[in-house]
Amino acid sequence: MRKLNYNEIVFLNQYMSFGAFIPPYAAANDGIYRMNKAKMIKVLIADIATLGIVFGILFLTIIGILFLTIFAAYGVYSLVSRSLPASFSYPTYWIPILIGFLTWAGLFVGSLYGIVKYGIVKLVKIVGKMFGKTANELEGELVVSWSQVKTITVVNVKRIVTTTRKSVHDVPRVVFITIGDWHVLTIDGRDITIPKVDDPHNKLNCVKNRFNLNFS
Repeated sequence: MRKLNYNEIVFLNQYMSFGAFIPPYAAANDGIYRMNKAKMIKVLIADIATLGIVFGILFLTIIGILFLTIFAAYGVYSLVSRSLPASFSYPTYWIPILIGFLTWAGLFVGSLYGIVKYGIVKLVKIVGKMFGKTANELEGELVVSWSQVKTITVVNVKRIVTTTRKSVHDVPRVVFITIGDWHVLTIDGRDITIPKVDDPHNKLNCVKNRFNLNFS
């Protein structure tokens, strides 16, 4: 088994393998791998949990900023409303008004800066580490190396219905995807089948171009 991450592989049948008894396959720079589905599901759950944490903290951050805004605005309004009538008769009253306003503004700006720097920025770093860690938990077993591949032929191509969506006029619209099997013939005569590859012809061209492969 080899450790893999999302950046170095191309999933071949990930869409069809989830929820089915079909092993997921992926192409890497050195060959085709049969992926560990249990690890993939673990990564998926971890990513969903991470996104939930992110949105939760962002929601609380927005609520916190709104609370600080309302609190600061109320404080400034309260201070000014009590001092403003006397300020016309005694101009020196503007000094505490100005001091109070700057104090509230400083508290608001400082709190906002603290939330952004020590909250959101640190959150982004933590999330980046979490995603990087879970992505590196992928692993797969080498099925065939590119150096052993003689040809890859696409067979058993068919279109299947994936879902039914409604258009802008509320009319049901059927959505299809194309799947097919990769028939891999090795230089020593072995036949290997990679099942249910989505968009098999374009996926094959994509893999060839990405990994600079020149087999037929």
